[in-house]
Amino acid sequence: MANLYPVKTQKRTDEAMISLPLSALRYLSKYPREKKIIVEISVDEIRRVNKAQTLDEIINEARLDYVLGKHKTFSSAKDLITELHS
Repeated sequence: MANLYPVKTQKRTDEAMISLPLSALRYLSKYPREKKIIVEISVDEIRRVNKAQTLDEIINEARLDYVLGKHKTFSSAKDLITELHS
């Protein structure tokens, strides 16, 4: 079904910004013609410098932790509560 009430697209005036410490970057290669370089960025170093500030950022950080395998699973509520109190 067609959208009967079209929504006007708005341009964002504020952009999400992160700080990249130079120690987080590792040079891989460059393309002189295109004036581009390829670097590898350490996620741990980015997290060290940038703390999550909004709910969306906190959720995205949790998703990234899950994808990277940095999470714990519990088979019972008692085990979870014990971990939370430790």
